[in-house]
Parts: sequence; C-alpha cells; structure tokens
Amino acid sequence: MIIDHFCTFPHGGAGTAARRLHERLVQRGVTSRFRYWKDQAAQRLDASYRQMEWEQGKSPGWIQSKLDKRRVRRICNRYDRHLAKRPENFELFTIPWTLDQSRFEIESLATDILHLHWISFFVDYPSFFASISGRVPIVWSFHDMNPLTGGCHYSSGCSRFTVGCGSCPQINHPGPRDVSHWAFRDKQRALRDKHIHVVTPNRWLSELAQHSRMFPSQTQYHLIRLGLEEDQFRPIDQTHARNQLGLPPDAALIAFGAEDIENYRKGFHHLLSVLKQINGRRPIECLVFGSGELPKQRQQLPKFHEFGFVDSIQQQALLYSAADVFVLPSREDNQPQTGLEAMACGTPVVAFRAGGIPEYVLHGQTGLLAPVGDEDEMAAQINQLLDNNELRNNLSVASRKLIEQEFTAEKQARSYIELYRQIAGSLDLAQLAPARVGSQAA
Repeated sequence: MIIDHFCTFPHGGAGTAARRLHERLVQRGVTSRFRYWKDQAAQRLDASYRQMEWEQGKSPGWIQSKLDKRRVRRICNRYDRHLAKRPENFELFTIPWTLDQSRFEIESLATDILHLHWISFFVDYPSFFASISGRVPIVWSFHDMNPLTGGCHYSSGCSRFTVGCGSCPQINHPGPRDVSHWAFRDKQRALRDKHIHVVTPNRWLSELAQHSRMFPSQTQYHLIRLGLEEDQFRPIDQTHARNQLGLPPDAALIAFGAEDIENYRKGFHHLLSVLKQINGRRPIECLVFGSGELPKQRQQLPKFHEFGFVDSIQQQALLYSAADVFVLPSREDNQPQTGLEAMACGTPVVAFRAGGIPEYVLHGQTGLLAPVGDEDEMAAQINQLLDNNELRNNLSVASRKLIEQEFTAEKQARSYIELYRQIAGSLDLAQLAPARVGSQAA
C-alpha cells in the first residue's frame, strides 16, 4: 500500500505533526511519501520527501494564457478588496485558489491513498481536486478549521460555515457574496464527488466539521489523537535541565511557547497580564520560546529568559522540564502540541478552556483550566499550582501517564494503518492506481 502525504510545509505546527506520522509509518514498513510546497526551514530531509511540481495546462498556449490571465485577475481583485490590509489581530485567512494551477496525473503518482494535511498556499482547489478521480480515497487530517470554512483558520465563534459562509467578520467589506462565499462555493464544488475520510484529533473539531456544509454526504469522520515520540519528550531532572540552560535553580519558572508568540490567538498578551498577578513564595521568572519579539515595555513583569525559535527536541525537552508550569492561554486552538509536549515532560499545564484543549488538559487531573479570557482565574490557577507541591507532583505524574496511554506516535500510526486497511478493504486498489508496479503492504 502506497500513501502519499500532501502538506504545505514539512515544519511548523501542522508540518511537524504530519512529519511525525509519516516517519513513524515508514518505520512500520509502510510505503509512505511526503510531498510539500516549500521548506523554508531548509531542513535535511531524506528521500521519502519530495517538493511538488505541478504540471502545466494542456490547452493551446494562447487559450491557456487568456484563461490564466482572466483567472489571476479575478483572484487578485478578490484579494485586494477583501483581504489586503486586514487588522493585525485577525486570524489567518487563506483562499482556495493559487496563481498557478495544481494539476497532476494521479496515475503517474502511482498512489493508493492520498493523505492531505495543511494545504493552504500549496493547492489550488479547483484544479487539484479535478485531477483526482472520485474513486481515489482521500484521508484528510485537519489541523485547524480552514478545510470546513470559506477561508478563516479559526472562526472566532462565527458559525456561518454551517450555511456556506458570506458576510464574513474577518475580512474587509463583508457581504453576502464576499470572498468567503465564493471560496466556500468553489471548495464545495471541488469536493462534491470525492471519497473523503476526515480525521480530527479531537471531538471539538469533528463536530464542527460535521456541521459544515462543505463536505459531500458520503464523507466519513474519524477521531485519531496526535502522537509524540514519548521516549524523546520525557521528564528530565529539573535541576539538570536548568543547569544545562543556564536558568536559576531556585526561581519559580513559568513557561510559554508557540511557533509565533505574536500571534494574537495564542494569547501571549493574556499571559503578560496574568504574570502581574503571580505572587509565589519563590522569585517568579518566565521562559519563552518561539519566533517573534517580546514587548519592550515590561514594567511589573518578572524577568524573561528568551530562547527564540527552538526546533531541537532535546532542547525543547530541557525547556519543558526546567519549568514548574507551562501556560497555554490560546483563545482558540485545535490540539496544540506544545501542551502535549509539556505534559510528556511531566510539566503541568494551565490553559484556557478553548477548542480541543480540555480534551487533554483535564481540569484537576492533568492540569488546570480557566474560562477563555479570564485572566484573574488563570492567575489564581497558576498561584495555586506554584504554592502546592503535592498538587503539582500529582498533575505531573498524571500528565505523563495520559501521554503514554493516548498520545504516542506508535498508537497514532497504528490507528492510521487500521484506517488505511479499512479503506483498502472496501475498494479495488488495482483500479485506483493502475500504473503502480509493486506496492508494499502496511
């Protein structure tokens, strides 16, 4: 069985999750290939990774040129009217069209199952899905809400995706026939005859997907948790971790990390307000990792230890283990891996009750939760955790145990292999990929 993963980047939150699955599948003997658009981090990737190059159109040159110019002009007009110069605190909004079309020959790809991940900027929906026969099974792992909306990656409470979008609150000049409406319509048309298995890592996102009008009636929905390499993300002696990182041995260390700490949705601004209310028995200090800059004005704030963007698992495990508590103040989120990684390292998490977070930060069992945006309650939870060694130790043990039971890379890979086999068992794979010569069974 041959599995082809499509993901815009092999790094970042979604890219890392997709890459972890792909690499564990390869370890299990599955013929798994990873196709991506760009590798901005310039990572060293093995031969199972390949940068995707789309085929050019087959129409006569002058016809293709005229069609392409008209299409590009329409895309640019919609972008300029609705998306250019949006407010900075708006969440990412991406459209389903790219300036270059995404045609390819499914037979030449010689695949059995297409496995999609985060494909914004990478895939032009109309041409990409037109290349795929309705008989070809698609597994689609959702990393945010974009596949089920007209463009937003998190809806900020808006439910217009249940009626086809339009009048979008996250764009300029919203209206019934705005860019979110046209994007939703074109995505829906592209998917209408496809054989899709939607996979989400939690019930929260699965329920949203099933309430969207985006997917054809034959779509099936599955829940498979994200997986970590628990032997790499593991508890490290706190004293040793702090010595390795040059951190103070006696301070109460509060940790925060994100791919981009300036992303409004990740809630770092909430943490800054919360930190002003922390009054522990020990000196309070804060360690932060991720791209982006900390605010220059830090009155009434504790000392910060800045580590920038960290892509080494060994360094990440040291950072999590050095902290007394990891704070996850996201206003909206799917299943942020920073929280899972902290728990794997035995570091209790304090978070807002947002998105899929409460499905692994179990209040009073593996962490503590506060209502979204309630900075006073989050501060009280952190103070309680810092002042109660027994509570902190109990949450630490339970956090690690939950990761070992539910969130390992091996368990995730087994669940996907079982899904692939179920799909293969219901289809004639020889008809789906006739050009395939010899495949390796999962």
